[in-house]
Amino acid sequence: MILWIKTFFGILFQTLLLGVFLFLPGLTLNWPDAFLFLSIHFSITILASSYLLIFKPASIEARMNYDSEAQPKEDRLATALMFSAIILGLSLAPIDIFHLNLSPVFENVTKNIGLVIYILGMFLVMASMNANEFAETTVNIQETRGQKVVDTGIYSLVRHPMYTGFIFFITGVNIWLGTYLSLLLSLTFLVIALRSRINIEEKTLLNDLEGYEDYCKKVKARLIPYLF
Repeated sequence: MILWIKTFFGILFQTLLLGVFLFLPGLTLNWPDAFLFLSIHFSITILASSYLLIFKPASIEARMNYDSEAQPKEDRLATALMFSAIILGLSLAPIDIFHLNLSPVFENVTKNIGLVIYILGMFLVMASMNANEFAETTVNIQETRGQKVVDTGIYSLVRHPMYTGFIFFITGVNIWLGTYLSLLLSLTFLVIALRSRINIEEKTLLNDLEGYEDYCKKVKARLIPYLF
């Protein structure tokens, strides 16, 4: 029950934080699409987390565990860079829409496609958590939990499916809520940050996790099957 309560308030806090990143840069609450996004995000996350709490509670516990002492120093910078890129990815949309007006917004069918892409991103994140109960926020080898290489489910297609989900998430949100410029800049910042994080993560896993090198030979794609 405690894990359920912690998860609910964690999702509530996350949704409110997303609201801050969207509404504060715009300096307005008159943005119905953003409220709709937050409502959908909260609902999807609650439903997906409920499933994981019932069937894969260890995955939820892993995401809540932040062991800064075990985290390599270089990964702290990469983690900060990645979260900064996600924040920018959300904030650039209202900045351009309400202040700069440097590029047009997405409209009609294209805008709705953004919602589909965002939902796909959420599915990839949750599928990653469902397959990998060792997916903590920090990069470290969880020896006490008996960490092992996960090569099933979505991890049989790409080595970092959660990061793929982040790319779809930011892409979808910027098509749904943002502009052409916010989409371009958001993806640029995110790809730079993810490249740094992935390099550090794989360095740690290759050095310290038995079987990871063989896994890399079997699953060559980091983010997109057959491409990258």
